[in-house]
Amino acid sequence: MPGSCYGFEPVSDLSFEYLRGGQGEPLAVAEVVGEPGDPGDGEGELVSEWTPIPDRRLWARLYADGPRYRLWVDGYGTFAVDPLAPSVGLPAGEAEAVRREERLWGIPAMLCFLQRGDLPLHAAAVDVGGEAVLLAAPGYFGKTTLAAGFDAAGHRVLSEDVSCIRFAQAPHVVPGPAMLRVRRDVAGDLELPGARAVAQSDDRVHFSLDPARRGDSRPVPLRAIVLLRRGEDGIALEPVPAAGALRDLWPLSFRLPTAEDRARCFDGLARLAAGVPIRNLVRPLRLDELPRVVERIVADA
Repeated sequence: MPGSCYGFEPVSDLSFEYLRGGQGEPLAVAEVVGEPGDPGDGEGELVSEWTPIPDRRLWARLYADGPRYRLWVDGYGTFAVDPLAPSVGLPAGEAEAVRREERLWGIPAMLCFLQRGDLPLHAAAVDVGGEAVLLAAPGYFGKTTLAAGFDAAGHRVLSEDVSCIRFAQAPHVVPGPAMLRVRRDVAGDLELPGARAVAQSDDRVHFSLDPARRGDSRPVPLRAIVLLRRGEDGIALEPVPAAGALRDLWPLSFRLPTAEDRARCFDGLARLAAGVPIRNLVRPLRLDELPRVVERIVADA
């Protein structure tokens, strides 16, 4: 089906829920039958492992076999990734098609756009007047709720959890999947115009964003990075020195455990810290304050 995500245009017989409009670099996506299902099966060197955290993170293992990768995700199976092609083989089965697509636009897509020279960052991104603002923080710091607040206020959500940073003459954000996975305890209190609930998990409602407001995945100039902090009273938006920004951004970056990739990642983060305004946002994590927080970022970020 036509559409794009992270600048890729899937070439596939499968259907996709979270694509944006427009075209992109061809990405072959197909079901693969017979991929090993257990984490220790098959060939390849284990390069990364993400141990499970209840209600927050799945168990996953990434294996490298030359330039290709196998990503095993507990409960989903194995994804075969060839960043050079680029192509992704999905575990067969339709029972969790939407959730499987969410996995596709995670680590498999990051491996592919790393190969292009782009930088993955654990951050949401929103479009403010034709420029991107990154909302950067670890999990459960309110990124998705804040991004949903921007959607409710009429701004385009460019990514919910992982942002793709492209360096041209200046940094840009390449829009990712058009989705929001909102906490169950706040989903009923948010109005997301045109969004449709397509799946549910124990702690999240998964929304497919309004097709009329998605736009395409052409890069958007990066205006600012906002580092999310918890506070009790008031809203404060304060500049962060470059050295402090590097310290905060490093844990939010995706990198392979090699000296070459660590150097690539550090160089990209240093370019961000030197060329993009970065601010700390201290705010209370309360829904009644969400509109004011959005207004403050739009005005001052």
